[in-house]
Amino acid sequence: MNFSEIKKNPAAFNRSDVILPLVSLCALLATFTALNSIVTLQAKLAAFILIVLIYLMFCAAIWIWQNKQSIVEPDKNKSNSVFNREIEAKLLAFEEANQFFGASLKTADTFRFITSRVNEMIPFSAGALYLADEKKEKLKIAFVVGDSLKKLAGMEIESRRTVAWKTFQSRKALIDKTLQIDKNNISGEAFKNLNSAVAVPLLDGDSVYGVFVLYGEREKDFNQNSLLLFEAVGTRIAPLLLSARTFENSLTNALTDTLTNLPNERAFFLVLENQIAEAQRFRDKRPLTILTIDIKNFGEHNRRFGHATGDRLLLFVADKIKNQLRQMDFLARSMNDEFLAVLPTASEEITREIIGRIEKVFVTNPFEISNEEKIHLQLNFGAASFGRDGETASQMLKHALVRKQQSKSDEKENKVLWFPKEYVN
Repeated sequence: MNFSEIKKNPAAFNRSDVILPLVSLCALLATFTALNSIVTLQAKLAAFILIVLIYLMFCAAIWIWQNKQSIVEPDKNKSNSVFNREIEAKLLAFEEANQFFGASLKTADTFRFITSRVNEMIPFSAGALYLADEKKEKLKIAFVVGDSLKKLAGMEIESRRTVAWKTFQSRKALIDKTLQIDKNNISGEAFKNLNSAVAVPLLDGDSVYGVFVLYGEREKDFNQNSLLLFEAVGTRIAPLLLSARTFENSLTNALTDTLTNLPNERAFFLVLENQIAEAQRFRDKRPLTILTIDIKNFGEHNRRFGHATGDRLLLFVADKIKNQLRQMDFLARSMNDEFLAVLPTASEEITREIIGRIEKVFVTNPFEISNEEKIHLQLNFGAASFGRDGETASQMLKHALVRKQQSKSDEKENKVLWFPKEYVN
């Protein structure tokens, strides 16, 4: 670090950056002198051990001193000067939010609401919500606010020295006046213009499930008043965020097939309705196709090899189909061995290509019944397009199912019926 950098950013300079190298140099000189002195080998060894012990004690003292210099804990004696009638009203708004819509908002929406309200009480430059994994071995930056932190969204933090981890482990609201450790262990580029932070633990009973951190551009952006106020905010937003996560998990479970972890038929219709709305807006410019797919002779395989093997077979098929779809495509499981796919912007030609890829992968990848036995699976397909086969989800699905049934009764096995003339009952 050169002098110009220190002048621009005094917070980046730490006395230990100079003291520790000097002490290390002294330790090396002392070791060299001891080893070259005219004394017995035992005396040299004792001197060397003593130098190492003194050096380690000094390093420990520097580490403790650094933490005391940068990390600040709340001073409860100052709490009376922080909370006035206006602040109490704003804190009450979080409790009311939890009561009225805490179980009906997603976590991302809840986070945006919280950061907007917190900024009215504690001005900040950026913020992040850290959530712990199930084993509480990692903290993930789940959501961020502020352009500088956007690249950090989704990152997992393992360093126990960061302000988020210290807050998580201590279960106390903390201020970091330099942010140097976060810059060294997370991202110096993301925190380039940030030089302080205040963090609060998020509690679920006796357990900490996450940490909310606010970042400031200057060392003095947060003080004891900020810390006490943010601690009060933390106790009120913790149940709000927890309710949002519970709601989101319930919503995910309601739209997910438990066996394959694919979206279920309910999710398929939600996505299809959205895509139909887009197709209606752009008409001829934005084609839309759906596929219905099932496994040839699945019932026979299930009876012959058992339901456990049948479940493995469904997982195998789901994985292979999904990997052959485009990134924008949507695959869901309906019931039994039937799968449904939404193919946005897919013309007749693109649909042929996608089905061809799916068929090919099952030709080259047999399903293993056991180490000794493998079978090649084949699928039935039915396709329907927006406009030609109807303009509602139910109309499109009806035509796709009919065509899948027609493909099963074709004279030539594996022949797919491509967009025939309108089917007449």
